Amino acid sequence: MDRKKIFTAGFWILGAFGLSQLLRLGSNLIVTRLLAPEMFGLMAIVQVVLHGIGMFSDLGLWAFIVRNKEGTNKKLLDTVWTIQVIRGWLIFLIVGVLAGALVFISEVLNIDIGAIYGDEQLPLLLIIVGLTAVITAHKTMAPAIESRELNRGRLEVIDLISQICGISMMLSIAWHFHSIWALVSAGVVAKMVNVVLTYKLFSYRHQFAWNKEIVKEVFTFGKWIVGASVLSYLALQGDKLIFASYVSASELGVYSIAFMLAGVVSSILDKLTSKIGLPVFSRIVAESPGKLKDKYYFIRLRQDFIVFTLIGGLIAIAPTLIDFLYDDRYYDAGWILQILSISLVGFVMTRLGLSCLTALGSTKIRMHIMLVKSLMIFIGLPILLNKYGLEGAVWGVTLSAFVGIPIQYVEMNRKGVFSFIKEVRVLPVVGISYFLSTYILTVLFL
Repeated sequence: MDRKKIFTAGFWILGAFGLSQLLRLGSNLIVTRLLAPEMFGLMAIVQVVLHGIGMFSDLGLWAFIVRNKEGTNKKLLDTVWTIQVIRGWLIFLIVGVLAGALVFISEVLNIDIGAIYGDEQLPLLLIIVGLTAVITAHKTMAPAIESRELNRGRLEVIDLISQICGISMMLSIAWHFHSIWALVSAGVVAKMVNVVLTYKLFSYRHQFAWNKEIVKEVFTFGKWIVGASVLSYLALQGDKLIFASYVSASELGVYSIAFMLAGVVSSILDKLTSKIGLPVFSRIVAESPGKLKDKYYFIRLRQDFIVFTLIGGLIAIAPTLIDFLYDDRYYDAGWILQILSISLVGFVMTRLGLSCLTALGSTKIRMHIMLVKSLMIFIGLPILLNKYGLEGAVWGVTLSAFVGIPIQYVEMNRKGVFSFIKEVRVLPVVGISYFLSTYILTVLFL
């Protein structure tokens, strides 16, 4: 694959994402001063649903188009788009049923389901957020088609404009009304603008179609991704679902702030591996599969050195960073961020390898890994919360990032793309970066 195209795509992704994260952080710093931590706690549960919508609205469709040799065939694209639309409406119906169930349990049956799940605003918040599933379901397949050829420029611009529109709405509502609807509006407006711009800037249009052979091919490819997506949702968002039953809305809000900051690094990697790594690996598999292992570790070496340096530094400065950015109400986010930052090491060691396996058609492994992580979250966290409190549970969330590594390594070895030495060779950089950063902080603040 043309190195210039890879570099250009990477430049657009990193540049746009960097600006996106600055906008996100800046708006977050403003909003945390306008809204109470309790609102962020309630919104954390709504975000769990929003995140689920994002995951369930794809379920392998994007990856199917990227790696399919006939990914630009109109009949194929129309069928995949139709599946996407149907899934979007089904998700909205499920969210509606969930909202109705919360009202029925708390108001009709009069059962105490906790301060967060029992909040009278939650059902309506869920329904409004659920509408974004319908909105994004009608989005064209342009992002997948363009990503297939590493044409990321316009796509990143669309994402940035959408985010700016969402943030503008959020800040306006927060400033004038100091309401949780400020947080909700950001996601809804951003999704709407994104879909509209995708239609405006790309000529791709779809019609409802249902080709049985293509549908069968989609589900054959995506059946394990579907299971993995559900389990990924539980593994990545299960902590908040469980915390909502054990901690106060304020504590959950503080945890969510720390989780958001730790997620910056993982989000960058996720962007690069899904938008660039998967298309590159898929092309290598199609043209010269024997080079896949060397190319994978060539990228890993450079990725690990940069990211492990950042992680080590983040672990060291986390409490200081929180003290600098937020007021005293968010003090505990410092030690939470410090612990969660360790989990990023596990993410780095697995994410690119999973894209490599997906390019090889090994999608079942993702489900196995997420199953183990989900069990760790839903069995381990309640035990840790009862015995060690919030701090023990945060350590449980961090350790869950590592439990699937042995399973992935076994599959990579089976596919002939594994070297243990090359997987762990850059790990010491985390410790070196941590101690250097700690020393610098000590010198600066003596």
